[in-house]
Amino acid sequence: MDATRRGTLFLIGGGLLGGGLLGALLGPARAETAGGTLFLNAYATAAASPEYGVAALDGAGGVRFSAPTPGRAHGVVPHPARAEAVAFARRPGRWFMPLSLVDGRPGPVIRAPEDRRFTGHGAFSADGRLLYVAEDDVPREAGSIGVYDAMDGYRRVGAMPTHGLGPHELLMIADGTVLAVANGGVITHPDTGRAKLNLDEMDSSITYVEVSSGKLLDQVRLPEEHANLGIRHIAALADGGIAFGAQDERPIGMLQPLTGTHRPGGGAVRLFETPEDELSRFEGYIGSVAADKGKVAASSPKGGIIGVWDDATGAWLGAAALPDGCGIAPDGDGFLASSGLGDLRTVGTAPALPGAGLRLADFRWDNHMTRFAV
Repeated sequence: MDATRRGTLFLIGGGLLGGGLLGALLGPARAETAGGTLFLNAYATAAASPEYGVAALDGAGGVRFSAPTPGRAHGVVPHPARAEAVAFARRPGRWFMPLSLVDGRPGPVIRAPEDRRFTGHGAFSADGRLLYVAEDDVPREAGSIGVYDAMDGYRRVGAMPTHGLGPHELLMIADGTVLAVANGGVITHPDTGRAKLNLDEMDSSITYVEVSSGKLLDQVRLPEEHANLGIRHIAALADGGIAFGAQDERPIGMLQPLTGTHRPGGGAVRLFETPEDELSRFEGYIGSVAADKGKVAASSPKGGIIGVWDDATGAWLGAAALPDGCGIAPDGDGFLASSGLGDLRTVGTAPALPGAGLRLADFRWDNHMTRFAV
């Protein structure tokens, strides 16, 4: 059987759907391999009472290790200077947890302050000394960035504003001097869980925050006719800009662009072109965004589709079907994708966007996949 991930099946653990896979995900860590690329993805088991964790897939699709988490995890960010990553709880989150990228060993769980809730994502400083965590400042109903000392057990050392509402994903850009923040524009409260409390007055934006001071450097919103869209996910572009994906928080009965790009200081956003028949398949929802080699990919688990655009022109390149597909990460000339039904597949280049994969029926991959070099 072809053992490359471009073949017909992924080879995972010691077997396809039986004890080899189960042991690889939930049992002891696999032996280390030198070099290469890993893909991190949170998961839940398919049991009636699911267990939660983070798994690392290697370049051949094998599970290098898994790490249990205190609850359902969301985003995972690798440390830039040591073999460690941090997994964040799904919003409204009360914890994040470091884990070893050597063997998956979990570190001490870090709890949110009583007046804060983590919102699923974070970013390290360029030198890895600090971790910046997206959070809601609950009493003030404002977006916040918690600052944690990664050299001192992730001790909380401060906070700064996102200058927006409902922050979700954030990225370090501009050589580590600026945080780009996707502010979804929606207020939630711990007493009501994930209920959205201000849809009639939502205020979504992308903000650029100076790391050294917390100062707002730039802020951009979608055109007024798209003010019902919440920008929640972003990905870094090679030229210093960002790609973004939005979701329709207050449907108005018309198709609207859900993806685009922005360059700090560059004025208005560029909205991507998508054929109407394809755009309708996204069902007004983008769950994850990735960018690499001049292309942007965005997923819709609701629509079961992954679209690809040219990042310079915004032109539509094509789509691939993936039911409940959400996690995406750069992979060679294309992207690797995961789904909540247990699928792993590749998404190639236009026009056909071919892919190959395997359904791992015992597992449910969560929303985000992260690629990093070992």
